[in-house]
Amino acid sequence: MLNPPPYLVKMKKYVVTLVVILFSFCAVAADEEGAFNTKGAAKRSCSEFASTYSEQGSKTYLYGGWLEGYITAFNALQQKTFDITPWQTTELMLLMLNKHCTDNPDQKFLDATNIMLQAFLPTRLATRSDIIEMSINDSTIYIYQSVLDMTTDALKARGFDVDMAESEFNASYVKAITQYQQIKGIAVTGFPDQQTLVNLLLVPIK
Repeated sequence: MLNPPPYLVKMKKYVVTLVVILFSFCAVAADEEGAFNTKGAAKRSCSEFASTYSEQGSKTYLYGGWLEGYITAFNALQQKTFDITPWQTTELMLLMLNKHCTDNPDQKFLDATNIMLQAFLPTRLATRSDIIEMSINDSTIYIYQSVLDMTTDALKARGFDVDMAESEFNASYVKAITQYQQIKGIAVTGFPDQQTLVNLLLVPIK
């Protein structure tokens, strides 16, 4: 059995809230009658996926591979969309889908996926964005400039002081992210990591 990354285990309490938010959307059919052929994981039910996910075996990655291919097609066919998931990792999306599918076992895995992607539309990249390198000590991540801008706006909306000269990653940004992580009680990395992005970009300000 494969163990999930530690950060995913810590994120589970946030996923419960997110699923309520994300899956309040309705699935959109491909045509007026909703008739189209499906391949691979699209033929599976939510209960089948949830069962496979709970085992955390190699079959889980088959769903991940299908999901990545489906998202690639979505990006190619959806208008005004360069990337529907500009920061969401496959692991995070599978975690979200598992929670939803556990609660809705009779739903099709394809429908659950479509609902999730529709919920991601507000934070999609409509056009191509530069990818920038962010380094702190010996750690480095790569992130779209547009996502960095989104997080900056989200931090400012929550009252954090961020001085982003020319939208560059700098000490002011790291300080704001670190303070936000400390307040939220999540892992303090100084980076806009998955757990931080979930809270900043998907969870509404209360």
